[in-house]
Amino acid sequence: MGGRWLRPAAVAVLLLGLAGCTGTGSPSSAPQRAEVAAGNAPAGKNPERNPGQNPEKNAVPGGGAGQGGAQAPGEGAVRAAAQADRRVIRSAELEVRHDDAVAAVARAREVGTRAGGFAAAEDTRGGQGRVTLRVPADRLDGVLDELGRLGELVRREQRAEDVTDQLVDVQARLAAQRASVDRVRALLERAGTVSEVVQVEGELAKRQAELESLQRRNESLAGQVALSTVVFRVASAPTSGGDADGFVGGLGAGWRAFTAAVGAALTALGAMLPFLVALGVPAAGVLWVLRRRRRTARPALAPNPEA
Repeated sequence: MGGRWLRPAAVAVLLLGLAGCTGTGSPSSAPQRAEVAAGNAPAGKNPERNPGQNPEKNAVPGGGAGQGGAQAPGEGAVRAAAQADRRVIRSAELEVRHDDAVAAVARAREVGTRAGGFAAAEDTRGGQGRVTLRVPADRLDGVLDELGRLGELVRREQRAEDVTDQLVDVQARLAAQRASVDRVRALLERAGTVSEVVQVEGELAKRQAELESLQRRNESLAGQVALSTVVFRVASAPTSGGDADGFVGGLGAGWRAFTAAVGAALTALGAMLPFLVALGVPAAGVLWVLRRRRRTARPALAPNPEA
């Protein structure tokens, strides 16, 4: 009797322990990275790895470690490498004027394709056009230069967002979540009863869902870093010549006013026609009946000339 209760209790305790490990997975990644950095330091630069070495030999004469900004010889190279390995999301917007918006949008799409990208969206209407391009981040500047030469440049904007910390955090959480899923799977293999299997499978499904969410987040950030977004807008250039003056200009204005008036009259007539038909047909029938009665009543009332 006691054995049947001990095993589910042990499984519950193990699941609680795994949950505690998962909850503290991300903060613990910082000490682990510090240990890795210490382990990769050159020999003789870590006193703990060389207990026999005298740390006083590496001391700066006449001051402590904080005096004069002293640092280890390899620290500057590590910082420079980390700075060069930044993950940045770049995007840009470009607007030009062109006589043919459709042709300009087509050429912009070709520019993006030649750069190894693709058109994510496109819209052309009423002498205006817009196309959204996704191009490799390392070729963004060249693409912008080519797009700027497609017409008269009106506006050019660029934006950059550093997501290095977000990627590092997501990847650390991914590693911790994968380890957590592996531990729960190992626990599932040791489950002996149906209740234990159901309990562990529920926990495994929850952790796998969290793992997939982190994977999608990591892929989204990596994709935005690899491919930059360029929004290219084009508008038709304004015409240089104005309206004609004199007789020709007046004739054109009068003709436009005449056609507008005729169009308005026809529109009003078309709107009234259904009502005219619906009311006119019954009214015409009533008038016809009244006239018929009057014609038949007049001969009966006429005087007799022989009387």
